[in-house]
Amino acid sequence: MNKFMLMIFFLFLLVLGYAYVCNDDTRVMKEKIGILKQNKISLPLERMKYICHRSMGENTQINKSLKFVSYSDSMACSSCAVDKLYTWIDLIRKTDSYEDRLGYYFIFFPKMKEWANVEFAIATLSHFNYPVYMDTLGIFERSNPHLPHNQMFHTFLLDENNNVLLVGNPLDNEKIEEMFWQIVEKS
Repeated sequence: MNKFMLMIFFLFLLVLGYAYVCNDDTRVMKEKIGILKQNKISLPLERMKYICHRSMGENTQINKSLKFVSYSDSMACSSCAVDKLYTWIDLIRKTDSYEDRLGYYFIFFPKMKEWANVEFAIATLSHFNYPVYMDTLGIFERSNPHLPHNQMFHTFLLDENNNVLLVGNPLDNEKIEEMFWQIVEKS
């Protein structure tokens, strides 16, 4: 075999290997989403610390027909996630007309040594007037053992029975945002 043919052969193997890895990643993602959709999400909010700026009652969100959950666990940078809460404001405001049926739940489970800092950061947010929960007991994860550890699977939209309708962050993915709006407008 000449060098040119050998180089083409190795390039072909490289492309084939890459396609296999990408296909495997897609399969794993679909499996994790499938597991989430097969199991209800438990929202033990009554066992979490409720933090909110405005005079919104703690239970005003609980009986909504759609629940949008964003969970940040101790593996993620909780302070970073708190700093990014303001990015949700535009989406939440765009859904104001659905306020009677769509509730938002921002749940944080920071590392123990970060609790005070994260709680202070949440309490001092000046432009985020929406409810936030501190899961100081780690009850959300224990109540949802099927929840994947990857942070990418910690943002989802639930129906009134806490079944998963959509997995993913609409702020990070246009397709997820499109599906989010389709579900919200249908409900």
